[in-house]
Amino acid sequence: MAEPASRTLLRARGSWQRRDSVHVTWVALLPLMLLVVSLLGAFVEDNRGSWVGDVLVMWNLIGIFGLVVSLPLVVVSLIGAAVLPSKFHLGRWLSSLGSSAMMLVAGALVVGAIADLTTPPEYRDPNSWAGPLSLLGTALFVVPYLVIIAANTFVLVCLWKRPALVRAD
Repeated sequence: MAEPASRTLLRARGSWQRRDSVHVTWVALLPLMLLVVSLLGAFVEDNRGSWVGDVLVMWNLIGIFGLVVSLPLVVVSLIGAAVLPSKFHLGRWLSSLGSSAMMLVAGALVVGAIADLTTPPEYRDPNSWAGPLSLLGTALFVVPYLVIIAANTFVLVCLWKRPALVRAD
């Protein structure tokens, strides 16, 4: 038996796929996973005074104090992922908003770390909670934020590469 033309049109135009919600959810949780991993790493490192410890301290400080910014973005993305199956268009916009904002935050952290590396020592805050990172420390520090930017870019491309579901009446 042949399918009705309207069902064929819906499938051809594209719609929600389960992997969309999975991708959005996992990518939205990346900043929280980085915080958990860095906290566990800090307990293992236990202030041995290495450059890795300095990176862990920076990840912890930014992760804990950055919850004020990252947690609302995570919630917006997760709401978007939850809405995707029923209202693809709205879910796509919410997920895109959360992913785009998280990309801006992660990009600002990368630019800030590189700027801190290139800043002359006389301009650094002597009362800073974390010391300046070395070149290798800065390279390690920016890696998870670059991964967050790449993963969010992947989510945006996946969500916007096909049109929203159009209902044929």
